[in-house]
Amino acid sequence: MKIFLILCLMATSSIAQTTQTKKQESEGVKKDLELKEVKITGRKKAIERKIDRTIVNVDGLITGAGTNAFELLSRLPGLRVTDEGTINLMGKGATVYIDGKLTYLSGADLMAYLKTMGTDQLDKVELIPNPPAKYDAAGSGGVINILTKKNKLEGFNTGITLNGGKGEYRKINGSINFNYRINKLNLFANAGAGNPKDFENSSATRNFENPTGSLTSILEQQGEILYNRHNSNLKLGVDYYLNKKTTIGFIFNGLRRSVNEHGGTENLMMDGNRKLDSVVNSSHKVNNLFKNGTMNLNMLHQFDSTGTELSVDMDYTHYNSANNQLFGNNSYDVSGQLSGIERIRGYLPRTIDIFSAKADYSFSLKNNYKLNTGLKSSFIKTDNQANYFNGAVESEQPDYNRTNAFLYRENINAFYIEGYREFGKLGVKVGVRLEQTNSKGHQLGNIQRPDSSFVRNYFNAFPSFFLSFKPDSANLNQFFLSFGRRINRPAYDQLNPFLVVVQKYNQEVGNPFLSPEFTNNIQLTHVFKEKLTSNVYYSLMFNTSSSVITAINDIYVKRPQNVGSVSITGLMLSYNQDVFKWWNADFTVNPERVHLQSGFNGIRVDTVLLMQSFNWYNRFSLSKTWNAELAFDWGGRNYANQITTFGMAGLRAGVKKQLFSGNGSIGVNGSDLFYSAIRRGSIHNVAGSSAVFRNRQDTRTVIVSFSYRISKNAKNNKRLRDRNGAWEEQNRIKGL
Repeated sequence: MKIFLILCLMATSSIAQTTQTKKQESEGVKKDLELKEVKITGRKKAIERKIDRTIVNVDGLITGAGTNAFELLSRLPGLRVTDEGTINLMGKGATVYIDGKLTYLSGADLMAYLKTMGTDQLDKVELIPNPPAKYDAAGSGGVINILTKKNKLEGFNTGITLNGGKGEYRKINGSINFNYRINKLNLFANAGAGNPKDFENSSATRNFENPTGSLTSILEQQGEILYNRHNSNLKLGVDYYLNKKTTIGFIFNGLRRSVNEHGGTENLMMDGNRKLDSVVNSSHKVNNLFKNGTMNLNMLHQFDSTGTELSVDMDYTHYNSANNQLFGNNSYDVSGQLSGIERIRGYLPRTIDIFSAKADYSFSLKNNYKLNTGLKSSFIKTDNQANYFNGAVESEQPDYNRTNAFLYRENINAFYIEGYREFGKLGVKVGVRLEQTNSKGHQLGNIQRPDSSFVRNYFNAFPSFFLSFKPDSANLNQFFLSFGRRINRPAYDQLNPFLVVVQKYNQEVGNPFLSPEFTNNIQLTHVFKEKLTSNVYYSLMFNTSSSVITAINDIYVKRPQNVGSVSITGLMLSYNQDVFKWWNADFTVNPERVHLQSGFNGIRVDTVLLMQSFNWYNRFSLSKTWNAELAFDWGGRNYANQITTFGMAGLRAGVKKQLFSGNGSIGVNGSDLFYSAIRRGSIHNVAGSSAVFRNRQDTRTVIVSFSYRISKNAKNNKRLRDRNGAWEEQNRIKGL
C-alpha cells in the first residue's frame, strides 16, 4: 500500500516544466478522409484528437507499461470492454485491426489474443467511430486500429524492453525490435515473450421459481481459476524500393500462446427455504494451445505527385488450436456421503485458413475531384471438432450427444467507390461499398445424431457520406457530419449447433439460423479552438443478435439468437487543456440513451436506460527527465437483454525517468490502486430463474519497466509501410 500512496503523491505534486517531444508521423491504415484534420501543435500529447479519429500514443502512457493490449483498450476514452471480450466503441461493437488488418478473432479469443501483445510492442491505437467506404463493412460500430512499433531510421536500430511486477501473482514480459535500412532495402523485426500468471475469483447465486413465482430451489457457487500463460510472438518483414515510385514488401506474423488453467467450484444446492439438499465439488483443468501465422505480400506504385497510386495486397492466414479439457464433479448428500462421481474429458481441435486479395486505386480528376476505388475477395475455410468422453480413465466411452465436427466455407466479394471535393469552406465525400457473401456450413453426424447443413447467400450495399464545414479561416469552429451503414456477421462458430461444456452448470450451443445484424450510424462533430470536441451520434441496429440464456433444470445454456433492435443516442465530450505548463489534462465524458426492443423465449423487452462513462487523464513534467501520470476511469451501469453489470472504477498512477541521454528509461506504475475494478451484476429475463454474480481478477498490480535503444548510422526517414489486405474476416472467429 505504501508504494501505491507514493505513486499517487508523486503524480499529484508535479511542479516542473514540460519537455517538448518530436512530432511523429502516423502509421498503418492510410487516412481515408480527405477532410482536413485538426492541427496539433506544440508537444506531442498521449491522446490526440483528429476529425475522424482519436489517436492514443502508447509510449506516452506511463501507466500502460508492462500491461497488454486488452488492458490498454479497457482504459481508453469511448471504449467499453467486458470480461467476455466484447469491445464497444461509442456504444457499438468495434472491429479490431492490427497494423491495418483484422485479427480474425472475436469474443473471448480476441481478448486472449490481445493479452499476448505487450504494450511495449505497440506504437499507437486509432479509434475511428465512423469509417468510410474504403473500409470493410464488418462490425456494427467503428474501427480500432492497433499499430505496432516499427523503426523509422536508416542504419541499424534496435530496442529492448523488460517488464516485471506483481499483483497477487507475477507479471513478466519483454520485447525486442530492430530494423536495418540500407539503400533500397529495409529489414525489420519485432519479437516478444511473456509468462504472466493471474486468477479469477467468482461467486454467484441462482434462484429457481415455479410458474406461480414461488421459490423452489437455490444454487450458490463459489470458485476460483488460476491461469498460467506462456506467450510469444514474432514479426518479420522486408521492404524493397524498386524505384522512387514503386515499393514491394513482405511481412510474416507468428504467434504461439499456451494457457494452463485449473481450479474448482463449490456448488451448494438448496431448497426454497435455503435448506441444504446436496453439494457438488467441480474441478476444472484446461490446456489451451493456439498458434497462428500470417503472410502478406504488398505493392505500392505512385504514378505522379497528385496522389494517383495503386496498392495491391495478398494475404494468407492459418490458425491452429487444440483445447484439452477435463471436468470432474463429485456429488455429496446432506450428510457428506459421496453420492456420485462424474468425469468428462474433451478434446477440441480447430483449424482456420483465410486467403484474401485486394487492390485499391486513387486518382484525381478535373475541378479538384478525388476518387478512390477498389476490389477485394476473401475465402475462408474452418474445420471444428469436438470430441467428448465420459467415465473413468480405464473405462471412458465416447459421448455422442456432444461429439461432432463442423465444416464452414465462406466467400466475400467486395467493390467500393468514393469521391471527394471541396467547395470553398465546404467539403463533401460520398461513397458506397457493395459486398456479396456466399457461405455454407455442414455439421457432420455420428452414430447417434444425423448430420445437417445450410447454405446462405446475400448481397448488400453500404453507403457512406461525410460533410465538413469550416466557417472561419482561423479554425476556431469546425463542423463535421457523417453517415454510414454496416453489417455484423455471425462469428464462425456461432453457426455450429453443437454443445460446448463450460462448467457443470454452464453450457453453450450455436445457432445455424443466426443471420447478420445491420447498423445505421450518423454523427455530428464540432471542434472548438482545437481543444473541445463534441460528438453527437445516433445508431439504429436491427436484427440484433444476443446470447440468450435458457434455464434447463439447474443448468444455464447460452444460445445466440436474433432478438430485435437497439437504438443509441449519445454525446461524447472531450477536452484537452494545459492547466499549467507542467500539467496537461484530458477529460472525456460519454452519456448514452439506449432503447432496447427484443423478444426471445416468449419474453418481451422494451426498455430505455441511461449509460455513461468518464475518463480523466493527467500528465505531469517533474523535470526534463522525470514525468508522472495520474488517471481515473469510471464506467456506469451496463444493461443488456438478460445481464446487468454495475458501475466500476479504477485509479492508476506512474512515474518515469529518462536515462542515458534519452536512449533509455526506467519507470514504475500501479494499476487499480484501490482494488475497485470488481465486476458485479445480475441475470434476469430468464424464464423460471434469476441470478446475481461477482467476479474479481488480478487487477491491482505494480510494474517496473526498463527500456533501452541503440541506433547506428541513423537518419530521419519516413516510416516504412506495414500493409495487409485481409481486413474483413479476422474479427469473427470465436472459440479458438
